[in-house]
Amino acid sequence: MKKKISTTSRKAGALVLVLALGLASVSLAEEGIWTTKTDMPTGRWALCTSVVDGTIYAIGGASSYSSKPLRTVEEYDPATDSWTTRSGMPTARMGFSTSVVNGKIYAMGGGDMSGGASAIKAFSTVEEYDPATDTWTTKSEMPTARFAHSANVLDGRIYVIGGGPSCPWCGAILTLEVYEPATDTWTWKADIPRAIISASTSVVDGKIYAIGGEGTARRVDEYDPVADTWTRKADMPTPTTDLSTSVAGGKIYAIGGDGTGTGIVATVEVYDPGTDTWTTAPDMPTARTGVSTSMVNGKIYAIGGLASWGGTGLRTVEEYDLTPPPPDYSGNGLVDFADMCILAKHWHANDPLCDIGPWPFGDGIVDFRDLAVLSEYWLADLRLLAHWKLDETEGAVALDSIGGKDGYGTPDLLWRPEGGKVGGALELDGVDDFLFTTFTLNPADASFSVFAWVKGGAAGQVIVSQATGADWLCADPSGNLMTSLSAPAGSRFLPKPLVSESAITDGEWRRVGFTWDGSARVLYVDDIEVATDMPLLGLAESDGNLYIGVGSNLEAGSHWFGLIDDVRIYDRAIQP
Repeated sequence: MKKKISTTSRKAGALVLVLALGLASVSLAEEGIWTTKTDMPTGRWALCTSVVDGTIYAIGGASSYSSKPLRTVEEYDPATDSWTTRSGMPTARMGFSTSVVNGKIYAMGGGDMSGGASAIKAFSTVEEYDPATDTWTTKSEMPTARFAHSANVLDGRIYVIGGGPSCPWCGAILTLEVYEPATDTWTWKADIPRAIISASTSVVDGKIYAIGGEGTARRVDEYDPVADTWTRKADMPTPTTDLSTSVAGGKIYAIGGDGTGTGIVATVEVYDPGTDTWTTAPDMPTARTGVSTSMVNGKIYAIGGLASWGGTGLRTVEEYDLTPPPPDYSGNGLVDFADMCILAKHWHANDPLCDIGPWPFGDGIVDFRDLAVLSEYWLADLRLLAHWKLDETEGAVALDSIGGKDGYGTPDLLWRPEGGKVGGALELDGVDDFLFTTFTLNPADASFSVFAWVKGGAAGQVIVSQATGADWLCADPSGNLMTSLSAPAGSRFLPKPLVSESAITDGEWRRVGFTWDGSARVLYVDDIEVATDMPLLGLAESDGNLYIGVGSNLEAGSHWFGLIDDVRIYDRAIQP
């Protein structure tokens, strides 16, 4: 029986929770989190990255400070954290720029630095890459050959800014040149007021901001294309060259580079054009210069670079997650009426917890913008790590509705759009059908739960398992629910399965589940606890991918014969 909580206690508890979550929310939203991702196949620096349809293309660069430039093009998919090699750029180069217009990438200028800094060869070459066909096309050359410049897109035009000629430290190119992809032509705009070599530029609200660079490494200049004028803005805290910038939530994130007088840095400094002010954010894990950054789905990806001037190009990929925390103000794992009440309590106030719209930092007041963000999460279960609804109607892919951890099977999978317990379901043949997912979870790390609806099956067949690990949910030799998740071998507890006396292969729809709270294993059938045991010190480790409908070793006889529906993985031990 649930304990009844008094109204006074509930209000006091909610107030404490709101304050605590407010502090946590500010930290997460303003600071972000860095994680390491799969290495790029080819280590390099002075490369360029561009995004088309959520995919990052890493182009060109060089494998060391004075090595020959590369033609290499490698495609990174953030959703699967995987790399694919694509057709090489016709002209090998480094220190160039890339920009995207109408789904095509334009690589401009750059050069060859293999003879050293005093013998750089600058190019005027422009080449267009079409990711859809994996082909390159040569376009009209830039009027001015330039190296170590930057470029940005505004209203379908590419603004090429700064850089230097074949000896970039002998002078600077102050000409601002604008390329029109639709007509393959060039025009000129107001000259740049300073040398902008090895700087980085970004666009916010229709204006271009040039940050850092050789000689004037703190300086920030704003270009207004409507007025065709330049204006100096507040200096950057750390004087930096060979940095990279990306935009999120109307703010510019200046990342890495060579700090003048401080060496290669990992700094992340954030410029707000609206207030002309700078703040600091958590350092990038790996200090590097000549890094390239790109933004996908609220996350910045820092790719490649040099950790030392005498070293080789890095393969390192690090992700900076700026996604704001979901509006679970009450902390119950759901976005529901409790959160709506908290939002209403702070209506028209400047509250850091509830001020989440517009993304990611709000606008200083709790209003309909924040209500709109909350509504996008309405009734979302934030405890979920993965959720395969299995409502597909055809094909070999089962989508994960939480985080892109999709499942893959054979093309002849049998879908039952009207035959599931919750919408549709997947029917497996008990011979060779199953789903391989891209989801991984180490059972030894923390609490978790797994639940699914099943119908059919037979003794010894498996519902959910982990490659080279344990069978998470399965039928024992009598057709009763069991789990093989257990203590690791060698502990004072003998590894043994947890077995219930509840049949799940009787031809009826059954909701089966397993929870682990860090101490106790519990099995559920139809949301009723059917088995538990004494506390364990932990579960055995495993890092394999999850299978649906087959045993952990793909053994014969373990394939499920029947229906599976609505498979859910939670980040804690839940009570159904």
